Amino acid sequence: MKDGIVIKAMWLLLGGAAKASLPILGVSDPKAFWKETKKIYRREMNKLPEYGPNDVLKINLVHAVMLSAVYEACDPKPDVDAMTKFYRELFLRQRLLIAALKRRDMLKPSEVRRQIAVAQRSQKATHPFTWQFTVDVEDENRFTAVFTRCGIYDYLNSRGMAHIVPAMCAIDYLFGECSNHWFLRESTIATGGAVCDCGYVSKRAAAPEEIRRSKENKRSEAILGGRKETD
Repeated sequence: MKDGIVIKAMWLLLGGAAKASLPILGVSDPKAFWKETKKIYRREMNKLPEYGPNDVLKINLVHAVMLSAVYEACDPKPDVDAMTKFYRELFLRQRLLIAALKRRDMLKPSEVRRQIAVAQRSQKATHPFTWQFTVDVEDENRFTAVFTRCGIYDYLNSRGMAHIVPAMCAIDYLFGECSNHWFLRESTIATGGAVCDCGYVSKRAAAPEEIRRSKENKRSEAILGGRKETD
């Protein structure tokens, strides 16, 4: 699968943050380790077929390939708790990304319409590691995206690494914390659920019960993923 300019730029942006976060995984020589990681990443990307016009969330798949390369390069292998902390720290070091998340409004009508359009396109997806989902809009302050296929899970599972998928799932809660919505999820494919039910509730309109549920979902998911809560 070709990188394209966006993915290549992403690697340049993430490289410094990733290397700075590698000590979390017990890496003593981040520069050499990252060089090896990029070799594994390139090998795995070359194995992947190209995305078709209806395949979605390509950047998410690329992140899964990157994380799998990091995990493969580790010796000894870190547990899912360490992988979660590494992935979270990588994002927290991205100041421009965090600033963009703070400005992003997932409940803005145009954004919701975009999510619906992507969901409709995903129903015709053909790539072996893509996503399929639907969007259910409850009101102007709430919608749920229900995923019946997860490209991250399918890809990491194909590499015998399904157990580290929750490290990537956890980032959804971080994005909510940085943005203007509470993230809720009762079920994930990675932890044995039939679907991933991703709920978005505006912080401006969230009821106390919804805030409680978001925090509880995060804790429950952490336990099911075999790790402790990171914060």
